[in-house]
Amino acid sequence: MHKRPHYLFVWVILIYVNVPGIAQIDPLKAAKDLGKSVPVKRDPAPNNPNSSRPTSSNNNPAPPSTGTNSPTPLDASAESSPAKSFIASFWKAIDKLKAASAAQQYHLYYSNISSAETNLRNIKMRDPNYDTKALEAELDKYKAEQQGASAQKETTRDIAANTIGFLSDLFGSDQTSYSTNLTYEQGVSAHQEKLQAFTSKVNQFLASNPDQSVIKSKEAIATQKANYVAGKVAEYEKSINENTSKAGLTTHRELIGMDVYWSAVVKIFPNLPAPAFASQAVKAALARLGTEAEMLAKFNKNEVEKMKNTKMPAAVTVNPALEAEFKKVIAEMGWKESVVKINLLTRDWTTLYHSVTGNIIARTQQAAVVAKKNDGNCILYSITIVQEHTGAGKYGSSKHYSDGVLADKFLCENAK
Repeated sequence: MHKRPHYLFVWVILIYVNVPGIAQIDPLKAAKDLGKSVPVKRDPAPNNPNSSRPTSSNNNPAPPSTGTNSPTPLDASAESSPAKSFIASFWKAIDKLKAASAAQQYHLYYSNISSAETNLRNIKMRDPNYDTKALEAELDKYKAEQQGASAQKETTRDIAANTIGFLSDLFGSDQTSYSTNLTYEQGVSAHQEKLQAFTSKVNQFLASNPDQSVIKSKEAIATQKANYVAGKVAEYEKSINENTSKAGLTTHRELIGMDVYWSAVVKIFPNLPAPAFASQAVKAALARLGTEAEMLAKFNKNEVEKMKNTKMPAAVTVNPALEAEFKKVIAEMGWKESVVKINLLTRDWTTLYHSVTGNIIARTQQAAVVAKKNDGNCILYSITIVQEHTGAGKYGSSKHYSDGVLADKFLCENAK
């Protein structure tokens, strides 16, 4: 029988002396125990009350939640199932879902639900006897959350699309202008309906909880368009103030349309200064212009002043024979107006040449003509007569060549 080497005892003594952490170990007893087998620590049995894993009162309920920082443990039936790896993978996917957010991590959520569904199918195929009701219930809870998040995502996307579409129309097309070929009275009625439809559309948009991020992205274009309004308003107001007929009311309708439009823009962009300033500029102009009756009175006054200041163009020469030619031509035109005064505007005949051959084809003369209409009011024309070239320096009789109205309402006493 061989004796154990003495150096082994010395080694144990050295450990005892040099390692303070194990000074309480008896070196003699430790030396005697060397070579004995060390028992392996095993997990307690499933039914052991000191077990660290939950036991099951029925077949295999879902393991209790352990929070998002630790994996869900498997119960006894899962541990002994042929589908154990798939069950573990299923709960791993569920643990990730617990830590995720369906709304904020949509794609991660979707992939883990898909992973859990795949493992659930594999569990059923590998271990048909395994009760998956608890697993299915747990998965259904997260699938419902995902569906809700998907619906919310779709709703958010639709709201953004509707907001973009509305604002594109708002800034891309003129929805409140007065534009019609109808009579003024019919045109006003059509314009009022147009403005009511626009206002209703804006109110519906504001009530639809539009996407505020999209609205904010359009602030620059709203400001840019608003910056041009004051100049346009001044132009319209000047035109109306100088108008001499009822036609000026159509320009007034344009200002009314602008008022409705910029009032709507202010509602959509309540914190932007430029649209507010534009809206105020329109309202101030409308207030200064007054009522329709007040504008019509101003138009009549402007017309009288204009007529007083409208003079007949002075004659450059006096030629009774040529004036007679104009009277004859006017009579042949059948206007049934009596000539009051003719002022010749050209001293000599103007020769017309053929554009290709350069040959003389005719000659013209122009005159300002005041004629009295059947209602007793006068009108001021510009009339040109023509004589065709017949050859050898000779011309035919005078005929009408062209005419235009210089003033449709002209004071007869200004025919001088």
